[in-house]
Amino acid sequence: MKPFDLLRPNRGASPPPPAPVAAPAGELGGFSPDALLALGSDGCVMQANAAAIDLFGKPFEKLTGQRLDQLLDDPPASTGSNGKWEPRPANGNGAARTAGVTGRADRYDARVTRARGDERIVSIVTGPLRLGDEEGAPSGTIVSIRDVSEERRSLEELARSEARYRHLFEGANDAIMTFDSMGRFTTVNDAGEVLSGYAREELIGRFFGPLLAMEALPRAIIEFRRALSGNVGHFETVIVRKDGERRYMTVNYACPQRSREVLCVIRDATEEKRLQQQLIQSEKMAAIGQLVSGVAHEVNNPLASISAFAQLMMADRTLKPDQRHSMEVISGEARRAARIVHNLLTFARQHKAEKTLADINKVLDDSIELRAYELNVRGIRIEREFDSPPPETMADIYQLQQVVLNLITNAEQAMAAVDRPHHRLTLRCRTQGDTIRIEVEDTGPGIPPESLDVIFNPFFTTKPTGQGTGLGLSISLGIVSEHGGRIWAERANPGARFCIELPLVQTGKRATTAGAPAVAQNAPSLRVLVVDDEEPIRMALERFLASAGHEVVTVASGSEAIWRGEGDEVFDAILLDMRMPDVSGQQIFQRWSADRPDLAERVVFLTGDIVSADLQQFLTSTGRPFLPKPFEFDAVVRALPARRP
Repeated sequence: MKPFDLLRPNRGASPPPPAPVAAPAGELGGFSPDALLALGSDGCVMQANAAAIDLFGKPFEKLTGQRLDQLLDDPPASTGSNGKWEPRPANGNGAARTAGVTGRADRYDARVTRARGDERIVSIVTGPLRLGDEEGAPSGTIVSIRDVSEERRSLEELARSEARYRHLFEGANDAIMTFDSMGRFTTVNDAGEVLSGYAREELIGRFFGPLLAMEALPRAIIEFRRALSGNVGHFETVIVRKDGERRYMTVNYACPQRSREVLCVIRDATEEKRLQQQLIQSEKMAAIGQLVSGVAHEVNNPLASISAFAQLMMADRTLKPDQRHSMEVISGEARRAARIVHNLLTFARQHKAEKTLADINKVLDDSIELRAYELNVRGIRIEREFDSPPPETMADIYQLQQVVLNLITNAEQAMAAVDRPHHRLTLRCRTQGDTIRIEVEDTGPGIPPESLDVIFNPFFTTKPTGQGTGLGLSISLGIVSEHGGRIWAERANPGARFCIELPLVQTGKRATTAGAPAVAQNAPSLRVLVVDDEEPIRMALERFLASAGHEVVTVASGSEAIWRGEGDEVFDAILLDMRMPDVSGQQIFQRWSADRPDLAERVVFLTGDIVSADLQQFLTSTGRPFLPKPFEFDAVVRALPARRP
């Protein structure tokens, strides 16, 4: 007997009423891995294959005669693509639908509890069963039942996994983007929208090129091609946000599908880049400070010699007027060179941030002095419009000088890019109510209106590549903000104007460099010991002091100074250089403070290092006068102590 023969009576014969048939289990679709049931018109099982017997865990005799809804757990249900179990909708009478009573086609899911107690999820497909070849009313229902428990569990796990990774994708702090083989966006997470300034609908399907800065595009295309080839890597790039702001990015990429898709994880590294550049700049300034500090002593010593001999020559009453003028020029240029060295040391040397009462006019003058020569060479006229008396505020004068010098340098570079008959740099400082307003105005090309709002952003620059880091104005903004002020840019006619407002302080004592204390006038004749390793300085001091009626002894080293000072000779004053090859002036003073206080109270220090914080602290702690090189002879006279009693 062939399969389904029991369901095919002789043609033309009236079908007998369906009844349980004790047929072997394999007679109904024995070849099928799915469970098959044949239901009569009353909905009862009249035939089953071996897979059905195994699924329900019942022998054939116990299956026959049962309705399908008796074999299933109530209620039947359906599972969607997300694996979620949902009850089937009710029929018109409000009862849960069950198949097999009408012979109509249907598809649904259900649960089956087998005889051994384990629950299975099954997918059921029903269709009409017609006996014979003629068309007519179905005589029953054929039911196909497939065990989909593992499939549904896998689907549920896949749905959970997808939800988990979707949460990670959208909740990531870094931008995650995927691109097709043509470089077009295919997915963008929330962080990608924030980073780029674009909504994902504006990005999907677009080429990534317009999002990058022009100079960054060639490198990005090379890296994209490497990624498509299956490589994993990272690189740095620059993007231009929708609002025009430039941001530095680090991009890590991989290729989930070679030659088809590229995955990128992108992190905003702008702040990191800014801090890195600031660190590099700080290290440069520290190196410059060490270099300048090291040579300042060597520069100031010859300047002191030049100035001293010029003063000696000017003291000669036999000098002709033209010779005296020449000496005055030499002396004046020596003082100018000394000022430049002082300002350079002040600007370059590292120091602890410390706010003191500062004369803003002097800060501006000292800053312009550092660039005066370059400005004059470029034909830029400097105009100062300062209030008198000078306004004061609590500020770190070194940081303010850094801000002003940066604005002056930017103005100088801007004016160099414009051909005009005459250029002008104007510095203004005036009091407005309880604020101080500083202005630096140039006659350059000006600032485009669209750049006024972003010019203080880190790394924003209008200069050609390689001519600016884009950090100067952002650092200046930070410094001014720390001082409780504000800074902004305006368009001038012609050129640009940068404005700074700082709070005004109307009382207090202005910070000044440590100097010589007031002393009584010298006695007619003193015995003076001059200690300096520079022969021209010793010679100049000896000639000047001797011409003033003093007895002078000179030595060239610290060890010799100790020998002469602690010997039998008596000195009314000791001019002591701070830096010498063998024993420093500081070491000598500390020795005398402990063992010979009578010598320590006769010391007047000479130094070419006028900015070192350690040296300033030492000099202040001694209470003794000091003369910065180059010095004026009048200052030497005022610093000498009175004759020993």
